[in-house]
Amino acid sequence: MFENLKLNDELTILTSSITNIDNLQLVNDLEYNCDVTIETNYGIKDSRGLQSRIHVISKNIAELRNEIMKRVIDFLKIDEDYIMTYDDWVYISENTNRNTNYHNHIDEGNMKYTKEIPQWSVVYYVQMPDNLFGTEGLLFFKTKNGEEISILPKNNQIIMFKSDVLHKPELNQKSSIKRVVYATNIAILDRNKKYTKYNKSLL
Repeated sequence: MFENLKLNDELTILTSSITNIDNLQLVNDLEYNCDVTIETNYGIKDSRGLQSRIHVISKNIAELRNEIMKRVIDFLKIDEDYIMTYDDWVYISENTNRNTNYHNHIDEGNMKYTKEIPQWSVVYYVQMPDNLFGTEGLLFFKTKNGEEISILPKNNQIIMFKSDVLHKPELNQKSSIKRVVYATNIAILDRNKKYTKYNKSLL
């Protein structure tokens, strides 16, 4: 269900579309998640937009997770005995945001929750801004040789790429519509691998 999208000789990403999700309601659900989640970065100056781990569940969030998992399992040819990490969050960018930068998903911020480095990142475009000019709204990738490549995501599009790939969303300063993205990091686990245990103090 994923198709290869070759951006250049060095970088190929995977793309698909999900059309059975009520995106209007999903926007409401994801914004509600931001309201109820303590760590949501409301009011931070020069913010790159709202980001919040997913801590609520709804019909649409559950269906989206299931659709993503179907595609991932099919592409990676995982058997039914799979075990994996699944760390999802929402990213919302408004026209007031003034900051964006290249990043990948294997930095310290993504190692707070599991001891396994993410292998794959998946993003689903719930809502894309309108009134775009020039490079606004593009998703940029940077290859290891420093080449920048961009695509313009569409509503309902799902994109999957290796978690160590540098990327950034371009700002949408003239749009009255928010950019709303659901994203997740995935790592396929080896049941035989042992992890170091540590004790957290209750004090």
